[in-house]
Amino acid sequence: MGYDRAGLPTQESLVKLKSSVLSLCTLAVLSSACMELETANPFKSKSNRVSSNRVTNQVMNVNKPIGDDKIKFQVISESLFKQKSLSNKILSVNSPLARKIINSLPKGDSSAPSIASADAVDQTVVINEESLILGFPMGLIGEQCVFGGVITKVSDKTSEGLGTLKLTDLPALNVRTLITQDENSNPVMTLVGCAYDCNENSEQVGLVSFPIVGLNQETGMLMIDLAPIGKELDLITMLDPKGEATKLKAISSATTAFDYSYSTLVFDIANKMIPVTADVNDTTAPVTEFTVRWYLKLTSGFNPAFTSREPTPGVGFFQTERGSTPKITRFSTTNNGNNVHYYIKDVPAEFRSIFAGALDNWNVEFKKQLGRNLLTYEFVETTDARYAELVTGDIRYNIIEWDLNNRAGYGGLGPSIANQLTGETISANVLIQGPNIVDMYTKWFGVSQQVTELQASGLASEANQLLKKFHRDVERKTGHLDDIKYSLKLGKTLTMNIPSQRPELHDPIYKGHFEIVPKGVTYKEYMTGYFTEMLEHELGHNLGLRHNFKGNLGAFEDGSKGSVSRSIMEYMGRPYRHLNAIGLYDKMALAFGYKGEAPTHLNWFCTDEDQGSNATSLLAKSPECTKSDATSDPYSFWENRLSRVLDLLLDSKTTVAPIWTVKEIITQIDETVMGLSAYALSAEKTSATWSNFFGKGNRPEVAADVKAYVLESFKTKLCDAKLAEIIGSKETPEAQALAQANLAELQKAIATKTGEWNLFKAEDLNCL
Repeated sequence: MGYDRAGLPTQESLVKLKSSVLSLCTLAVLSSACMELETANPFKSKSNRVSSNRVTNQVMNVNKPIGDDKIKFQVISESLFKQKSLSNKILSVNSPLARKIINSLPKGDSSAPSIASADAVDQTVVINEESLILGFPMGLIGEQCVFGGVITKVSDKTSEGLGTLKLTDLPALNVRTLITQDENSNPVMTLVGCAYDCNENSEQVGLVSFPIVGLNQETGMLMIDLAPIGKELDLITMLDPKGEATKLKAISSATTAFDYSYSTLVFDIANKMIPVTADVNDTTAPVTEFTVRWYLKLTSGFNPAFTSREPTPGVGFFQTERGSTPKITRFSTTNNGNNVHYYIKDVPAEFRSIFAGALDNWNVEFKKQLGRNLLTYEFVETTDARYAELVTGDIRYNIIEWDLNNRAGYGGLGPSIANQLTGETISANVLIQGPNIVDMYTKWFGVSQQVTELQASGLASEANQLLKKFHRDVERKTGHLDDIKYSLKLGKTLTMNIPSQRPELHDPIYKGHFEIVPKGVTYKEYMTGYFTEMLEHELGHNLGLRHNFKGNLGAFEDGSKGSVSRSIMEYMGRPYRHLNAIGLYDKMALAFGYKGEAPTHLNWFCTDEDQGSNATSLLAKSPECTKSDATSDPYSFWENRLSRVLDLLLDSKTTVAPIWTVKEIITQIDETVMGLSAYALSAEKTSATWSNFFGKGNRPEVAADVKAYVLESFKTKLCDAKLAEIIGSKETPEAQALAQANLAELQKAIATKTGEWNLFKAEDLNCL
């Protein structure tokens, strides 16, 4: 770079530098198909592998360029930076010369955004942590990028609550890097863009700012301190069931690593936190560390041939969140026949063929629709040099991980990250709680076997006691998880996604209480079906598909694979999951998302927000849309569930006192009552859309008669003369009294719940 007599870079040099960078970016755009090939499988062979540029703060006095032949960054440790600043090898940002150079760069508004919440700033105490500083090429100021971050590491390996925060992300922001000033008139590098409801006319505002701490004349780079973004991250606000706030507070934030490849700069910010009640000087206070891998990706890394699609009725895809005109999210298929590559980590050898089979099953459908496979994959061993580089949540890769590091309440999680302007998926991950799953299902199989043996020996009471103990243990372990909610923000305005708390991404590992293993199914058969279904489901999320709670309406229930639903995106309870498979709906959805073909069935889909849950929504939502039912006839399913509730509360197969109470199974009761009542509540508004209710048995033919029919269904079960015989057969008066009390409490619970919806009164349910 040339400099004038005052030491400033000449205008010609700046123009050349800018032009050079822009030319390279333009070249990158024009050759993006080639770049996409490299990105799809960056480790394909030694000949085309780009070696890692990863730099960490584990070594003092780091001073290293990173990047490739097109773009170079500089990484320097904080301590060495201070030394070079003192020796004037790096100009102070406040020096006249540095100010003149910085003032010549593309600028934004005069004031930088104040994004840090006051509470976060006040409680953050920075302890001595060696941080890294980035040398950012001045020629990149003004360029378009995509910015975001993902929690890739949680140090707590035992807390299922904190473990659910893994893969929490800030949805990608389309931004430009510009120079602005902070409140003290110091220059900062600001990411300028639009956060919500964005279009080409949206106001561009400062979203995130980083302090400029110096200028390296020799390399033509601004020295940027990225660590403050960790202080600005309001990382955890946890609400417990009692409404009391329990928080962690930050004690340090440091940039611990940088890497650059495939048009993407990534940097790790480690946040160390202690309980808010702890003294920051207490060295014995428990420390929880969260690592957020932030990224800044040049838009030249996207495929210019990608076709955006707006959503259409009949199929459900995830949609971009920041644009005023949402686009569906999906992988690109236009990269000259190149594939979406997955790296699979830590899956035990006994399950690898199952995981490979799930990927292959999706490829069967892509082969039919695209004429080729879309997905490729490889298992990465711990001895592989790439193992440490492949971090789940790094947007440069697609990774399937058997999670050995954290515990969480879900079974599987399948989040993805997409360009918010186009919908092109940048990367996707699948996180499997393998150890938890194997432990729970091994115990479930053992208990089921014992229960079956006891029942066959006529020891029904003992079987019930064993089953109750197992479910109590499960509930003690997991019952509190739904009560734990987190809210994460970057400052005051940028909300982060917590995939494990999003119902549309949650896996129902614990769904299906009081069930035992289906007869004739071995552990190996079940787990093969279970893991195949789970991975196909989570990969469906990666591909863009949302839940579909109408899948079971297409079940044909002959016990074969795929017979329980026409969609792998359905929620299925434990007796059904191992039989689910990629179905007709999923194939139709793929045809729309990946080929643009309009769906041929518009009544095959509903999703999370289409379910009724309260007095208002139950009036307007179809009862055929619920994640809790199964079989092609949901109404009969709920009638059978009510029979099961009665069996539990009366212990109908024994002469001893029942062991369950209404309070202990109230969740099951409420779910069953809602399932049946939803038909009566919504018949007037939604019955025209029902596909599997009318025309079966003695059911009514018109909507006006549905309410009376539902009431009769309740009374038929509750007032069955056989119940009196069951109660009278109990061997002691105390047992009879307890069974009778349970029946009365059940009637009361049903009357209370239906009364909340202004559906039935207690006297309506009276058997007299």
